[in-house]
Amino acid sequence: MKLSRLLIEDDAVSSTIGVVLTVAVTVILAAAVGTFALGLAEESTKQTPSASIEVEWDTVGGDDVVDITILGGDSVKSRFVNVVHQDGTELWSDGTTNGVSIYDNKKWGGDEIQSGDTLGLQEDSSNVFQSDDTVKVIWNNGQKSQVLGSGTLN
Repeated sequence: MKLSRLLIEDDAVSSTIGVVLTVAVTVILAAAVGTFALGLAEESTKQTPSASIEVEWDTVGGDDVVDITILGGDSVKSRFVNVVHQDGTELWSDGTTNGVSIYDNKKWGGDEIQSGDTLGLQEDSSNVFQSDDTVKVIWNNGQKSQVLGSGTLN
């Protein structure tokens, strides 16, 4: 019987390792090609935008209002922009308001927000805005995030 030869031969182990490594390399290459083919790599390599923002606070009819104006910089897609109160409350996101309403028809409309566009927010029944509060305009595409600007209400 050739039992000693069976215990000494290890060809099956080498070929098994070779198959596993080949499959692993194929999966990694497929993932890399798929990422570029779907355009995910292009979106993740884009730089974050920058913009100059002015925040003005006023009282109209007993309610506090805040005007947020894009003074200059890159235009940004509105679906990536949020206006956030210092307490973390999201006041505006892609046309939807929370605790505030649009006043004087000042809204960031359309697909892009660009230089000269103004968003007017008027507090609803609650006292959302107080003196020395900070309001931030944040750009977030799901992969990267950037504070475009902020302003203190005074």
